[in-house]
Amino acid sequence: MKDCILQPRSINYPNGGQKSELGQRGQKLPHGDDMSGQPNPSNPNAELRNGSPTSDRLIDLILAHEFDDLPPEAVAAAKTFIADTLAVGVAGSGQPSAAKILSALTQRGDCGILGKPGQSFSEHEAALLNGFQIHCLEWDGLHEHSVVIALCVTTAALTSEVQRRSRTNPITGKQFINAFITGIETAVWFGSAAATGPRFFRPSTAGLMGAAMAVGRTRSYSKPQMLDLLGLAYSQVGGTMQAHWEGSEALAMQIGFAARGALTAADLVQAGLTGPHNVIDGKFGYFSLIETPNSLEDVFGRWGSPWKVTELAHKPFPAGRATQAALTAIIDIKQEAEFGMDDVEALTVHVPPLINLLVGRAFYPAMSAEYARLCMQFVAPQMIQHGLIDPRRFVSEVFNSAEAKAHAARVHVVLNYNPDPNALSPQTIVLKLKDGRVFERHVTTPLGSPGNELSLEAQIQKAQFCFEIGCLDKSSELLFETVSRLDQLDDAAQIFHIVTR
Repeated sequence: MKDCILQPRSINYPNGGQKSELGQRGQKLPHGDDMSGQPNPSNPNAELRNGSPTSDRLIDLILAHEFDDLPPEAVAAAKTFIADTLAVGVAGSGQPSAAKILSALTQRGDCGILGKPGQSFSEHEAALLNGFQIHCLEWDGLHEHSVVIALCVTTAALTSEVQRRSRTNPITGKQFINAFITGIETAVWFGSAAATGPRFFRPSTAGLMGAAMAVGRTRSYSKPQMLDLLGLAYSQVGGTMQAHWEGSEALAMQIGFAARGALTAADLVQAGLTGPHNVIDGKFGYFSLIETPNSLEDVFGRWGSPWKVTELAHKPFPAGRATQAALTAIIDIKQEAEFGMDDVEALTVHVPPLINLLVGRAFYPAMSAEYARLCMQFVAPQMIQHGLIDPRRFVSEVFNSAEAKAHAARVHVVLNYNPDPNALSPQTIVLKLKDGRVFERHVTTPLGSPGNELSLEAQIQKAQFCFEIGCLDKSSELLFETVSRLDQLDDAAQIFHIVTR
């Protein structure tokens, strides 16, 4: 067989000169160097010679703990938010968009769908739909400081991973909790290092990185494998704020894509594929392209101090985190005075720039349910008028009503010029009634946030409402009781049987 020898191909230029693709007069250039032969500071070879110290350091932290190293408060918080996240995933199963996605799934398998007894698909397709359902009602918990809805991607990916392995190599409850906490901590690490407001959709970008690390922990991957997993996860990072801005069904799909991507990355590592390693602060790494970083040294110093699962917040109402302060104020004012929207002259909500970006959008009758959930002019009147936020009212008949239009005109969102681009609070809510009474509330800690936590009774009531929305004839108390024993279970899949069968 003849050897294949690469020959320089000459390129003719308009001025008559010639230069080969291998360099002037056929001279081969060092990769990344310029024509002078001087080292190019952006030479990837130089970056590779230095290794990936930031990625190495992160993986060392991710692999440094087992379940028995976790403090009791972190384990308790994990159980709380596992139950809550599964419940909101059940609620999402009742949404028309979920039915559309279900109709597109084709690969049957062993992984059940939250709130859909009798439906089971492949690991990857189940993660796609479960991820969508968990986030589609904007009801899933979050880490407020980092602005990362940190639960949805990791939970969706682990839901598939645990169910898939149940028959052959079960994941214990302790392994599941340790992986879950790892996923949350990693997602928050990526989110809290950001110095600016989000451009990409942080729950899907940071969430994918966290979910991949969680799956890697359940598979007992080595450090070299975890480095490849980090790189292959980063290679799939996607999801922007455009879907949020437009109120598109694709917003929650980005969570499903990320959950599926975490599993894909883990499978590729298992098959022996390698990934880029310097993906955190490399030339085209996460903090070069996706986010502008603050000090990475600071976020390294906060790893596990405390465990971020202990800092998570519930969303008591299915309307995103950005509306919860106003809804908390309305509940408080209603305990002092009885009124409906017909009694309201004006409701003014003074908010930081990020809140204005997220929910300061204008009401319009043709809006989608996804848009309406993030529209203060629609959500606040719903709480005043009905005393709750019911996803079943987010339909075109309500949006097109003269009542909804009139109520929205009385709600005003005003910037308070907080200089922090990621601030969710404080917010000041001023309610003026037609009889001249004025009520003002300054909210720094909305209901469900650390320091103003939901009681266990309220958590169970929320979950039962989720089951009602998702038409799942099960007791939420059973879910919470089973999750409370999660660390005693030899097969963590038992908790999913409650919400998938």
